[in-house]
Amino acid sequence: FGLPIWITEFDWNRKGAVTDPDYMIQAEQLEDFYTLMFSLEAIEGIMMWGFIKDHGSLVDQNIKPNAAGEAYLRLYHDDWRTNSSTNLNNVENTQTMIRGFRGNYELKISSGGTRTNEVFTFSLDEDMEIMCKQSENGWKCNQ
Repeated sequence: FGLPIWITEFDWNRKGAVTDPDYMIQAEQLEDFYTLMFSLEAIEGIMMWGFIKDHGSLVDQNIKPNAAGEAYLRLYHDDWRTNSSTNLNNVENTQTMIRGFRGNYELKISSGGTRTNEVFTFSLDEDMEIMCKQSENGWKCNQ
């Protein structure tokens, strides 16, 4: 139908049928399901509901992440992020390749130990090549 697909419900163990006092089973289920959904190109996003409840919670009574919450945080903040830094000093071929997730990016270039004032922004929707060259007036990047 060409409509965007969002994952909006993932109520694992909603009725408490599985005994999981340390939330390790839930952490594994959450990681497996969210990773599968994230890997499908047709899925536009995942919306989290009910992070605190009687069963299947992501936090404890003090609102601190349990094992399932830690799994979610690791996926969201580490596994599904593109943070890359490349040192091209004293390298004959000053090219680098970065594999990234779809989304908006900022490219910042440091030269001589100082960061330039220029920030280059781009959106990654498909494979692309960005060329950056240093001139007398600073860095110039194009797509």
